Amino acid sequence: MPSLETFPRRWQPVLRLVLFTAAYALGARLGAVLAFPPEHVSAMWPPSGVALAGLLLTRHREWPALVLAAILVEPFAVGASHSPVTSTGFVIAAGNLLEAMVGALLLRRVVRFHPSMDRVRDVLGLVGLGALGATLLSASLGMSMLLSAQRLAPADFWPAWRVFWVGNAMGVLLVAPLLLTWTARGTSGWSRQRRLELAALLLLLGVATHWVFRMPPSAAPPATFHPVTYLTFPFLLWAALRFEARGITMAAAVMSSVSLLHTALGNGPFAQFAWHNDSLTFLQSFLAVASVSGLLLASALSERRRAQEEVSHLNQELRQSLQTLAATQATLVQRERMAALGELSATVAHEVRNPLGAISNALAAIRRLTPQMATGPTGSLMDIMDEEVERLALLVNDLLDFTRPVEPRLRSQSLGPVVEGALVASLRSGASGINVSRDLDESLPPIALDAHLLHVALTNLFTNAVQAMPAGGSLVTRIETDVRSGTPHARLTISDTGHGMTDELQQRIFEPFFTTRASGTGLGLAIVRRIVDGHHGEVIVHSTVGQGTTFTVWLPYAGETRAVA
Repeated sequence: MPSLETFPRRWQPVLRLVLFTAAYALGARLGAVLAFPPEHVSAMWPPSGVALAGLLLTRHREWPALVLAAILVEPFAVGASHSPVTSTGFVIAAGNLLEAMVGALLLRRVVRFHPSMDRVRDVLGLVGLGALGATLLSASLGMSMLLSAQRLAPADFWPAWRVFWVGNAMGVLLVAPLLLTWTARGTSGWSRQRRLELAALLLLLGVATHWVFRMPPSAAPPATFHPVTYLTFPFLLWAALRFEARGITMAAAVMSSVSLLHTALGNGPFAQFAWHNDSLTFLQSFLAVASVSGLLLASALSERRRAQEEVSHLNQELRQSLQTLAATQATLVQRERMAALGELSATVAHEVRNPLGAISNALAAIRRLTPQMATGPTGSLMDIMDEEVERLALLVNDLLDFTRPVEPRLRSQSLGPVVEGALVASLRSGASGINVSRDLDESLPPIALDAHLLHVALTNLFTNAVQAMPAGGSLVTRIETDVRSGTPHARLTISDTGHGMTDELQQRIFEPFFTTRASGTGLGLAIVRRIVDGHHGEVIVHSTVGQGTTFTVWLPYAGETRAVA
């Protein structure tokens, strides 16, 4: 039954009932056409598959309406071609529906049946419980009714019972899987090329089956077997390997339709006589083996594919877990190092600042008490001492800034004034001859920032740019809107025309204590990154040796900070 999701919910049960009744009546009509002498019992009964599929695809509360409709319609569809409608026909129809209900209940409760038939247990359950087991009920009840109505001689009971049972079982094996698999999934997940491939497969299979079964029997009955019969098997393997259960059910339907027609006409390797049940019974054995083999192969492939997908998914989760664990461990190690470094820095600051202060005060006192010593070689030595004291003080301050936890107090404000303040502060101690170009758009949305911390970070960036141009050059800074990771950001660029850096240096400049200057501490850019990270932003560098360096800072707008965090 096709998907009815596009229809209003209250009409879907009615539409399912109409489609089920129409399919059951059509199947009963076809099955009656395939009922040949001497038993006058159909050797291929499609309604058994329609009934089982219909009950498996619907809820229990819809079963009474489906069963009643099928019981009422079957005698009229069969009687139109064989005999007038009698009470016996209704009883036989009830037996056929009892078979379907028992099979559906067993499959649901024992097998936990999946209509997609993508498990081996689904195929085995359909074959054992639906096709071979439940059909015993309808065959026994139907033949007993014909015997009691004296429409069947006692000597013909078991031959007719065998044909009845085989016919219902084949209806389940060939029709039910086709309806179940295609109703459950259709062509979902298939590309246009894959659908064209299936169409080509079915066309080639139909041609091959026609070629095999159009030939007259190769020998007199019963020795009619010919190896050319297995010419269709490669196509069944193709269907199972490429399209799994949906492909094999469609291929089995095509092969069954063509072979049934030719066998009924007395042609093909299984034909005994034209329009005779023996021919169809031999054919059914062949079709049953082919269909079940294909379904088992397809379901095994589906299980293997799902197992591979599950293993792949578990591996993906494991890799993500390992990455998370590694990142967590790295964070813990970093925090422990930072805690140890913080304690060390506090100790160093206490133990070093006091001597540095004493040395600085002593030098100032010497200059004040003995002015004559401030000139000549002694003055030069004192200047060196002042520079070294200042450098050690700067190192201690940078170390304390680096180890101090960065917890910005973010407030929504304009970025332009902060950038301008940091630029002016950096230019005070810079070399002359630097041409500064600004493009600070004040109309941009506000940024959630800590003005003091961001001033420290930007001052470091501007100072690096100024120090990279001791002989002068061009310094360009610009603020503009950009999108980073799908989120609107303010992009701040700081470009200089200094000496530039190699790729190796660019990869290490944000490492703590890494510096290329003799007077540097190597903590400035590490502090910059920590502050920018605290603002939920990002800083990167791009540099070319001999041409200059550009630092780019992305900061989210005030309304996007929560999403980025």
